[in-house]
Amino acid sequence: MESLSKASVEDLRGLGLGFRDKRIYETTKMFIDGQITLQELENENNTKILREKLMQLSGVGGKVADCIMLFSLKKFDVFPVDVWVRRVMNELYIQEEDENKVSKEALQVLAKEKYKDLAGLAQQYLFYKRRSS
Repeated sequence: MESLSKASVEDLRGLGLGFRDKRIYETTKMFIDGQITLQELENENNTKILREKLMQLSGVGGKVADCIMLFSLKKFDVFPVDVWVRRVMNELYIQEEDENKVSKEALQVLAKEKYKDLAGLAQQYLFYKRRSS
């Protein structure tokens, strides 16, 4: 964090981060200024509140927040949905002709029913299955 706090947007741009340079800069400043802390994120047990806190970070939307919770904060009940997960869940369970009609929320409810508190781990297997087939 300390090294990042010394970097300017131009320094980050020079690393080839593209549009992410400004977002990384802004997020780093939020942590440095104490607007949010890693400990605060790690200690938050309520998934909804944690998602809201993460979405305060520059450039973080719902899917990225879910990925951060799953991969960095070990919230295995979180089920990030991308195009690949939507496809495999539709193929296995829903079988809607147009997979785009299947909502993210419906998939997350189904994942919770099927996989309980390990939905995030199941998501990784489903993602891999669909991407490798």
